[in-house]
Amino acid sequence: MLTKFRTGSFSQQGGFTLVELAIVILIMGLILGGLAMPLSTQLDNARIRETRTALQDIDDALQGFAMTNGHLPCPATPASLGFADVSGGGCVAQHGFVPASTLGVSGPRNGDNLLLDAWANPFRYSVSAVDADGDGNWDFTAPGEMRDVSLGVLDPDLTVCSTATGSSATACAGPATTLTDSAPVIVFSMGKDWSTFTSADQQENVGATLAGGPTATSYRVPADNVAVSRRPGEQAGNEFDDIVSWIAGSALYHRMVSAGQLP
Repeated sequence: MLTKFRTGSFSQQGGFTLVELAIVILIMGLILGGLAMPLSTQLDNARIRETRTALQDIDDALQGFAMTNGHLPCPATPASLGFADVSGGGCVAQHGFVPASTLGVSGPRNGDNLLLDAWANPFRYSVSAVDADGDGNWDFTAPGEMRDVSLGVLDPDLTVCSTATGSSATACAGPATTLTDSAPVIVFSMGKDWSTFTSADQQENVGATLAGGPTATSYRVPADNVAVSRRPGEQAGNEFDDIVSWIAGSALYHRMVSAGQLP
């Protein structure tokens, strides 16, 4: 009996092609690289991303508030329980905390109802206290005052420097270290090491204290109109992990003009 053999190519058997094998090796490398990063570092990075996202939400809420109301809200204080703390034509405090309840911003709160960053520490918030026309009303927080003063005269005085070295209570050492000298508002997180640090740059951001809330906590807040923002660093005595955000005056004015709040 003759046995018939089928001619033609053999059917392909299971296995990896070189391309597929390269992809598998790449994926395994990425997985191993992720495992090589300490869990604490991964957690810190996640908290930094979470805090930056929260700062962007606060920025959007502040500009939305100004577009609706024609001015920026005053900072919250421990006693105001998350609401803007207003006093006459100004604010109870120029440097305090994000008025999250006034803005309608959600997020974790502490016993004084202050909005917290990813390290369970309240976000700090400062507003310009200039009064260009001398009428006793802060230009950026008193209702109707931004329109009364007018665009050509509005001149916020909050300043952000790349270092505290050589700075004063109102200005950076010079143009080379000045990131902005005309911010109407500054918001920042004190970062992971909020309870213990020694660097001059971080000390500049919180040189005073503010208390008076239900928990009787005394919080560190800015003492003047200068803040520092720079690259993170861990060297003892020069550490820095504050995450600082500010709104440029031009960006705020543009959005308020588009909303009909400024001419």
